[in-house]
Order: sequence, then structure tokens, then C-alpha cells
Amino acid sequence: MMNPIPILILGGSDARPASLPDAGRDKHALHGYKGRDLLIGGRPMIQAVAERLKGSGGFDPIYVAGPQEVYQGIPDLNVIDTAGSLGKNLRTGLERLRLLHPGSYLGITTCDILPEPGCLRTFLQESRAHMPFDAWFPMILMPEDRTRLGASSWKPTYHVVPGEGLDPVATLPGHLMVINPEAFRLRFAYRLMQIAYRTRNRPIPVRRKEMVRDTLKDLLFEDVRHLFGMRVPRLTWTVISNGLNIARDLKSGTITTERLENSIRRIFIRYRHQKEFPDRRVHIPVMDALSLAKDIDTVEEARELGGDLSGSIPAGSNQSRE
Repeated sequence: MMNPIPILILGGSDARPASLPDAGRDKHALHGYKGRDLLIGGRPMIQAVAERLKGSGGFDPIYVAGPQEVYQGIPDLNVIDTAGSLGKNLRTGLERLRLLHPGSYLGITTCDILPEPGCLRTFLQESRAHMPFDAWFPMILMPEDRTRLGASSWKPTYHVVPGEGLDPVATLPGHLMVINPEAFRLRFAYRLMQIAYRTRNRPIPVRRKEMVRDTLKDLLFEDVRHLFGMRVPRLTWTVISNGLNIARDLKSGTITTERLENSIRRIFIRYRHQKEFPDRRVHIPVMDALSLAKDIDTVEEARELGGDLSGSIPAGSNQSRE
């Protein structure tokens, strides 16, 4: 039996309501510390998330990247005190876990999904069967009956081809992953994850434009560092070319999961690691595990789960979109 994987729950806050697409114009976006202020069964949601992760037998210990003053007093949480942006919280949390669990795979998730036990079992069984890998990050199969999404039916979907000769299928991004942190260009990954989160509910062309604009300066800086270190300055071309190809093919619904995996590996995995471990992969399978994709962004989604909004969590109209 494999040892449980240490996991980091991102427990930060949205300073203002999330930007929702036109499909969510009738919804009311949440902001604030959803992990603490949204109550499930009378308890902070993050406590329910941690219990389900630990109860799966696959994740332990459980860490939370968020302010100590916000999460203190909630049982069974190892709080890593940080109160910045998603990118800063991810950096602070992962760097602490790398010190505490050197050489270990690490899990990452968010405080606003409520993973069902069956979905966690599927995730753990399939990911463990493919170890060793650089990352395991599933896309979640959209149900044929869209009404199963309930209040989350507004969320943007992405069409991918799950295998050679197969038809494209509609998917949602998962919110649970396992990575080998030693393989990653972590400084760049923190920055890109921050931009991806900020633009998460926007159309692909808008996301593509903002991600290229906001990462170009960092990429050029890294390539200058490579030059001074007598290394080939290939990062800018590698990231921009592969990123644009992903955006184009996602928009057209023609990208295969294998091509997506290869492109993501070129973008995020250190070149030396790729050369040393050519058979390691970034796995992005299409998985039937809907609860891993249903993050709670709106009042309507919270209420559908039986969430109690009577605490201090604020809600905003979709009219406050950026």
C-alpha cells in the first residue's frame, strides 16, 4: 500500500466577486474567505474538505495556505500562514511542503470544492497506476445531461479529443492535482497559475491575450538569466509557441489529450528533467469525477450544496465583473 500524499489546500480569498461569463449573468458571485465563512453542515467548508481528503486514505497530512488568524481553531488543519495572491499563497505553501516532505509527491486543491468519496477513489486509483509521473491533473467529463451540473451549468467548458480516432468530448477543469515539484519550473508556474486563476471564467481568446501579455516580461528575464548562465535561452519561444497552440486547438476543439500533455510538459517541466527522465509524463486524463470540477463561485452553487451564507461571507452581483 502506498503512503498517503501530503496535500495543500489553497485557502485564500477573492478580494472582490469573481468575473463571470455571460452564461452566469443571472448568478451572484461570492468573495472573501469561502473556506471559513461558507458553512457546510454548520462547520467551515474547509473542515469538510479536509475530512474528505483524509478519509480517502490517499492524502495526509493536510495543510492549508491561508491566514493563521482566519483558520486558527479549526480542528485538524496545519495552517501555513500567508495572506497574498493565489500565486504567493501557492509559492509559500508548496515551498513549506517541499521542506517538510522532501522528494515526495504533493497534492494541490482548493477550499471551495467538496469532493465526493467515489471521485476521490477514482482519482487515487488511476493516478497511482500511472506513477512515476511529473503531474496528474484530470479534466472532468461533462455529463451528457447538463442538468446534472445544477447551479454550475454556467461554467465554461473545453472540448478535447480523449484518444486517437475518438470524437471530442466536453470537459471542465479539475481542481485537484498531484505533482512532482522537483520536476517543475516552479517560479514560472506560480506566476502562470496566478494569471490562469484571475482569468478562469473568461473566453479562451481573452485568456490567451492576457496570459501572453502578462508572462512575456518574466519569460524574457528568465532567458537573459540563462544567457548569463551559459544556457540556451529557449524558454520564451517554448512557452509562447506551445501556449498559443494549446489555446488555438482548445478553441477549435481539436486538441488530443496526448498533445495537450506534451505541450504542458514542455511549458512547465524543467528542460534538464525532461532530458534525464524522457519517459515521465504530465497526465491530463479525461475522468468521470464531477465533484472535482464543481468549485463554488456563486451564491446559487453554495445554496445547492446546502451551504449556510449567514456568516460574514459577502456576495456580489454579476454586474461587478471586471
